[in-house]
Amino acid sequence: MNGIIGFSLFAGLPESLLQRALALQEHALAPFAALARQTVRVGDARLEVWGRGDLAARLHHAPDGSVMALVGSPHGEATWTDVPEPVRTGRRQAFEIPWNGRVVLLRLGTDGRSMTMWNDWAGSIPVFHATADPGRVVSTLEPVAAAAVPVAAERIDVPSLLSLLINGHTVGDRTLLKGVEIVPADSVTTWDGSGCCTRRLWTVLPTEDRAEARWDAIVDEMYEQSRKAVAEAVRGAPRWVVPLSSGLDSRLIASIVSDLGVEARTYAWGSRDTVDVVYSEQIASVLGLSWRHVRLGRDYLPRYTRQWASLFGTPLHFHGMYQMAFLDAIHGEAPAPILTGFLGDVLTANPLFERAAGPHQLYDEWLTHWRPSELRSLLRFPVGEPLEEMAALALSPPATPGTRFKRQVLSEVWSRQRLYTAFQSTLSDYWRGVATPFLSRAYARFCLSLPQPLLEDRRALADVYRRHYGKVAVIPGTYADEPLIRSGRYLLLRRVAQALPAVLRVGPLRGFRNGQPRMDMFAVQAHGWNALWPIQDARRQLADWMNLSKLDEAYAAVMADSGDIRPLRKLQSVQAFAHCLLRG
Repeated sequence: MNGIIGFSLFAGLPESLLQRALALQEHALAPFAALARQTVRVGDARLEVWGRGDLAARLHHAPDGSVMALVGSPHGEATWTDVPEPVRTGRRQAFEIPWNGRVVLLRLGTDGRSMTMWNDWAGSIPVFHATADPGRVVSTLEPVAAAAVPVAAERIDVPSLLSLLINGHTVGDRTLLKGVEIVPADSVTTWDGSGCCTRRLWTVLPTEDRAEARWDAIVDEMYEQSRKAVAEAVRGAPRWVVPLSSGLDSRLIASIVSDLGVEARTYAWGSRDTVDVVYSEQIASVLGLSWRHVRLGRDYLPRYTRQWASLFGTPLHFHGMYQMAFLDAIHGEAPAPILTGFLGDVLTANPLFERAAGPHQLYDEWLTHWRPSELRSLLRFPVGEPLEEMAALALSPPATPGTRFKRQVLSEVWSRQRLYTAFQSTLSDYWRGVATPFLSRAYARFCLSLPQPLLEDRRALADVYRRHYGKVAVIPGTYADEPLIRSGRYLLLRRVAQALPAVLRVGPLRGFRNGQPRMDMFAVQAHGWNALWPIQDARRQLADWMNLSKLDEAYAAVMADSGDIRPLRKLQSVQAFAHCLLRG
């Protein structure tokens, strides 16, 4: 899959700062020697792009000297004639990007001092920007943008730090550093001599269009809309890689590509007795798709953590190196991009915000890293006022229309999905290319038009499975305690499994062992603090902010193998902050 994966724009920077930012960019891209790169100069601005294939096809040079760049992985064919002429010439700004998928569209003015950027409705490619003195940096690599801002105690954004420690990512459009911001989703942003201005476009909004629609009609339309979204996404390549869990989104994609006759290979990773591995193999088998179990080993955290930091920086906790190990493990197989279920769960289910444990915890206890009450003993400064500011930032923009429930759906898209979950698509794009069918605006608008009761517990999608994908609806998974269709075989196996201790649940009973994914736990137990870089390297700096004994307690809990992965999440959020401090 060809195209531009990422970019950096440097405008008016002093030479020393420019060289520092370029060095950080080179450090992030060095492992990807096969990627093509191109530098475009417009006036005093320098645009760096990288990706696969002919990058020039994604760059449009207008007769007046301005330049447009299409970044990301739009579905299907993308041509410059899709962009209205007034937009290409800079006479108009507000318009809806004509492609589905992960997309950022840039336009550099003729002098290089002005730039306009449009992004997709979910903001699925985070873009960071910072103003230097003089000049500015805009980049898809957070460390590159952060090079423009000196790291000092007074520069740490404390509400963002609290959100990182509690929720695993920063909140709103802020990062850990004041002065480094993230471009809002579904927006047009302009940089010029007077500064930066952002306007929301609201191209995807909640409605009540199907409030009175018949249940059968809704189920059938969800079936058709999901098929159209996947069919559009797979037009970009002849074969695909489908990471297959036992959840509903990846099995929906696998079911559709199987029906469409698309060539696809499926993969699962983790311990052999986890629910995902056990049942994904069964799903692939009934769909007639190839399936492979990938063993990741226990050394991937020391191997990939520094590379993770160079790509993502500090807005999210250090979690996801397992996917880097998976992508390297299939490196030798035939080229094919990744087809992911990004956003499928939040569009067809209750948002995680609905299960928040309190005003300062965006998610439930299981997904919370440090409880707000724990921060008072962890941190060496009062947290009361910053916690209230963080909670206010977590709310969706006041102008967002729709019911409270649908505002929460969009809030989750613009928070956890954009600032955390999107890392999976980003990694896939760097390694192989990626398509994200559920980013389809038509599919999103359909889901956001359904009444809340039809989405709760994924009722509408569950009936899509019962009506159209019965052969995978009988297979259990992580989505619920019971399969969507309880077959006689399942009920018999469940009764036998309940009568046996876990160690005897083997063969067809393996799925009832309910082994949880604990790959990161095993990696830390094998390599100790080396798997948790850079906490030890930054202990002196962390001591000014935190009670280090609390970190040691969490580490001891991980090493004691209690089975609870939450102490590890605590340390993974601290890893991001430690990296921020080391950059100073």
